[in-house]
Amino acid sequence: MIEYVLMLLVLAIFIAAARAIRGPTAPDRVLASDTINSVVIAVIVILSVYYNNQMFADVAIVYAMISFLSTIAISKYLMDKPGAEKAKVDK
Repeated sequence: MIEYVLMLLVLAIFIAAARAIRGPTAPDRVLASDTINSVVIAVIVILSVYYNNQMFADVAIVYAMISFLSTIAISKYLMDKPGAEKAKVDK
């Protein structure tokens, strides 16, 4: 049963990777890479439960934190580029 779940998750990674390669804009690529990171975290957590190994869960938590920080950093970089749309904030 777990083999089928992992195969579907790997398929999701390939679909997101295709979107990252074809994505017409940089935000599409960032979103695709974030999706890939989320699916990889899910795979690590599933393997942690399957093998009953707490160390995999710890690795997944650290990987999630690094993934989140990298997504924020890339998004900030893209927003600071000339021509990027700025969000309007009402005060």
